[in-house]
Amino acid sequence: MTRTGVRYGRLSDNRDYEEEIEQIRRYEDFTTIDWIQDSIVERNRRIRNAKASRDAYRGPRGEITPAWVWAQFWRFIGAGEPWLVISLVGIFIGVNAALISIISEWLSDIKMGYCTDGWWLNQQFCCWEVESDEEFCPSWHLWSTATPARWFIYVMFAGIFSFVAAHLVRSLAKYAAGSGISEIKCILAGFVMQGFLGYATFFIKSLTLPLVIASGLSVGKEGPSVHVACCIGAIVASWFQRFSRSQGKMREIITAASAAGVAVAFGSPIGGVLFSIEVPVSIFTVFTILNVFPQEMSQMFRIKTMWRSFVCALVATFTLSVMNPFRTGKLVLFQVTYNRDWHFFEIIFFIVLGIFGGLYGAFVVKFNMQVAAFRRKHLATHGVAEAVILATLTAVIGYFNRFMRIDMTEMMSILFRECEGGGDHDNLCQMAVQWPMANSLLLATFIRMGLVVISYGAKVPAGIFVPSMAVGATFGRMVGIMVKAIYRAYPQSGIFAVCDPDVPCITPGTYAFLGAAAALSGVMRITVTVVVIMFELTGALTYILPTMIVILVTKAVGDFLGTRGIADETIRFNGYPILEKEEHGIDVSVSEVMKKDLDILFASGMLVSDVERLLESTNVKGFPIVTSESSRTLVGYLGRTELRYVLDKAQNMDVSPNTPCAFTRQASDQEDFVLSDMTSGSALGVEEEVARELIETSASIDVLKLWPWVNQTPLTVSPRLPLEIVMQLFKRMGPRVILVEEHGLLKGLVTVKDVLRFNATEEPVGDLQWDRGELEAILDVMWNWAVGVVQTSMEWCRRLIRR
Repeated sequence: MTRTGVRYGRLSDNRDYEEEIEQIRRYEDFTTIDWIQDSIVERNRRIRNAKASRDAYRGPRGEITPAWVWAQFWRFIGAGEPWLVISLVGIFIGVNAALISIISEWLSDIKMGYCTDGWWLNQQFCCWEVESDEEFCPSWHLWSTATPARWFIYVMFAGIFSFVAAHLVRSLAKYAAGSGISEIKCILAGFVMQGFLGYATFFIKSLTLPLVIASGLSVGKEGPSVHVACCIGAIVASWFQRFSRSQGKMREIITAASAAGVAVAFGSPIGGVLFSIEVPVSIFTVFTILNVFPQEMSQMFRIKTMWRSFVCALVATFTLSVMNPFRTGKLVLFQVTYNRDWHFFEIIFFIVLGIFGGLYGAFVVKFNMQVAAFRRKHLATHGVAEAVILATLTAVIGYFNRFMRIDMTEMMSILFRECEGGGDHDNLCQMAVQWPMANSLLLATFIRMGLVVISYGAKVPAGIFVPSMAVGATFGRMVGIMVKAIYRAYPQSGIFAVCDPDVPCITPGTYAFLGAAAALSGVMRITVTVVVIMFELTGALTYILPTMIVILVTKAVGDFLGTRGIADETIRFNGYPILEKEEHGIDVSVSEVMKKDLDILFASGMLVSDVERLLESTNVKGFPIVTSESSRTLVGYLGRTELRYVLDKAQNMDVSPNTPCAFTRQASDQEDFVLSDMTSGSALGVEEEVARELIETSASIDVLKLWPWVNQTPLTVSPRLPLEIVMQLFKRMGPRVILVEEHGLLKGLVTVKDVLRFNATEEPVGDLQWDRGELEAILDVMWNWAVGVVQTSMEWCRRLIRR
């Protein structure tokens, strides 16, 4: 029994690149969930519960007994417990979303002025009786009448908000930074990130998210809202033993919570459910648990999970509606209603919006990954300074553009409106200023696009949904203004023959709406979800077809350019251990990837002291069991957690370091009352009382019987099996480890991390989108110049002081 370094085929010729890849891919930060074992544990619990319920019979003549009543009561409680948890999660998500919206609005307005009727009122509530934006509001006071002073206060507040948010994240909850969707995809796929869904992350992200939005950074709250919702789901589920002890059931709740997070972010419960399926946030639902069970049960599980997601999203949306944070009846600020229909000639311009969405997605994904590479290289320890500089830069630039000075959600609510009925904000619909307005919109589009590229990924809560929609909205409104100007100039043209002269022919607000949909679809690479979200935002059935056309064109452009969604690229960039559906190994067998030097247990001949030394000298998650060192015939697999648990409990009994360990069933065990009913792995997941009784039976001074905890039927493959098939097994069945055996003899084992490491070494360096590119090279030059300037200035100051 020896322990040597792990060997991989083909790695010896590429050590330098392997070390670089290992710095990128931090696989060991995660713990893999073995879904097969998790399903075995759940099966054992169901069998024990069913047996216990059968014991609670009625009396001899069928009369009702207290035991029967008690059993039926707990059966009723158990049936309703999941729905109670789902309802609580939905309520908490709705309340949290309402509070974040209220605080974000107040902080955004406090940069411009304050309310004399009450400092806690934002501008909307302070001027509640003022009917239009143009009317003077006596209760709302600007900080100063001088433009330079107002600009300075605006920039100062942006810097303060970003500093507080970044400092809290760095000091108290590092996982509160970023969007969180990429990590949630990995968690639902079967990986555990300690603290990512914990209390600290929830409180800090909920607290700092309004500060980040109010700072004016070109980031959104919708992505982080999904992360916060999943935190709520994990926290509430952990209060109930049924969910806290089962990884599969816990992830059912997290999947439902992710749907509710999107539902409250966009006021779209059905869109939230589709989002949790399409992104795919519920990759866990699709690829892992479902395929562990028979097909019939897979279908039941899929419907059950989707139904719970819908109920959770519905409860969260209803709670948000009851709280009514904007006091307008709208669930989100940019909710809008359209009363006019569209015309077929507008499809030409809708296609233009779709092309823009696809190009925007490709641009942002490509250059944001280069900025992320620069950030990791130079700014890893300067997260607070980076956030403050970005917020200050955004405020300095954006203050002088009417569409960048205000909050992005408020801006979209203005751009989405029809010109009639209060939609003419700041002369937006006036023909006399249509070209200056179009220029301002175009400038806002490109400035915001650049700010999104450099801001997304900063060490603060940062989403990309709303910033992308804001970019698409400004571009779309500009296109709408241009189309309307063409109609005004050539009303008698044949293309406009279908227009009714008594009704406005072109509605620029719909172009902003469709542009927002195109940009969101382009950067996230989602389709059906965007269509449904946009429909629920407008309630306009007539605009489903234009939305579908725009999204279809956006997807076609993205597919042509080979664009991945930004969440998928973030997963690849950070090296999160998840197998993507399009990843396939090269034409090699699993024998070239598997670990060949293993830490193993022998079915007989090992003492307790030998097992203890093995546990102390290794950190692997489990051990294959073979008959002997010479034959290496595979007997089973024993997890480290179960082995450690039994050894710790056995120390309180007559077991000594010299006690032999038995990992296989003996003939004498059949005569034991307790052990006779035990099968392979049937001790997994037993309650504390049952486990104690079992250990008391199996532990003695003569032998420690560990076989009830051994999985005697682990998943095995042949060493000649293609790696691609092994990857399919990992994705569809979700095992933590697959053992490689030939004719019953153990040859090695392979894990998901092994496959990912191997694929990383086989990828050509140029295939990685975050390789050194044009933008990263420019940023490197600017960084080196800035460092040189700072060093020269400091040296000059030191010489001046010495004089």
